[in-house]
Amino acid sequence: MDDPPPAFVCAMYPATDPALGEELQPGEIAEAGRLISTLSEEIRREYAPGVARRDAHTKAHGCVKAEFSVDPDIPADLAHGVFQPGARYAALLRYSNGTPGAPRPDIKGDMRGMAIKLLDVPGPRLMETPGRAGEHDFILISKPYFFINGTKNYAELFQALDSDSKLAKLKIPFLLGWRGSINAWHMLHQTIANPLETQYYSLVPYQLGLGDERIAVKYSAKPCEPGQSRIPEDPGMNYLREAMVETLGTGEACMDFMIQRRAGPSMSVENSVIAWSEADAPFVPIGRITIGPQNFNTPEQNAACENQSFNPWRVLPAHRPLGAINRTRRVLYEHASELRRGMNGVED
Repeated sequence: MDDPPPAFVCAMYPATDPALGEELQPGEIAEAGRLISTLSEEIRREYAPGVARRDAHTKAHGCVKAEFSVDPDIPADLAHGVFQPGARYAALLRYSNGTPGAPRPDIKGDMRGMAIKLLDVPGPRLMETPGRAGEHDFILISKPYFFINGTKNYAELFQALDSDSKLAKLKIPFLLGWRGSINAWHMLHQTIANPLETQYYSLVPYQLGLGDERIAVKYSAKPCEPGQSRIPEDPGMNYLREAMVETLGTGEACMDFMIQRRAGPSMSVENSVIAWSEADAPFVPIGRITIGPQNFNTPEQNAACENQSFNPWRVLPAHRPLGAINRTRRVLYEHASELRRGMNGVED
């Protein structure tokens, strides 16, 4: 019999919304508890106090200041929560590589991350964090699909990835399944020239709106224009940070923020392995992220970037996260962030 999940996991674990297609998976909460224990042990084993890093998206290319603006003529059915016609927000963006553990050269294939933090957003969050009033987070990655579908096998997967045993590594395709294994290959073999010129996706769905008006959607941030950067012939360890420094040293970057409406029950809110069809449900631009010229690559800003935290549940109720991956994130991200800051003796 599985060990019961920790009390804090049970207390914090979100309920499901069957009307939007959510369904609690068998053993999901217990598996989330196992995953938290596994990743906590890994962080404590990998890092000494004072130098603890994130369990994923460890290597940041930088945190930059930006403005998030909503189109004045946003479609009425999408004008909910922070997406009010003509609204403008100061924002902080964190760009990163996805692989956990010690930072690797940027040229190695990896999924890439873009975390967005809107500032001074009025209203209560689904997750209130002391000292973070007014913050609203979006978390995106560079592929529209994931390699695992919920909490089942997640803890075992991380144990296998962290193991030195070849036998344990051979289990990984069986834990992922054929579709997850294909997704993982594509995600972990992606190379890019510049984080500011890459498209990112929410991967998992979110509620948009409240009451009978609520629908399920996904998000994407796409460069306003095709990128001009090229991967260097002899790329350095941190060439992606260098590309951002060069771009923002004299100019600006911008990204269109887009929403994909769920087009029916065939588009699962629980299945994160299969992307929603853009032919059936195209992304609709609803706003713009503008990143002005700036010098973000300073010791002070890099330290602040490292101590920053993002959580998809730090949002207004009209943007409630959906699906098993998001439900697990609710407890996992909060615990990992507290553990990391506690080990490092720093405030959020």
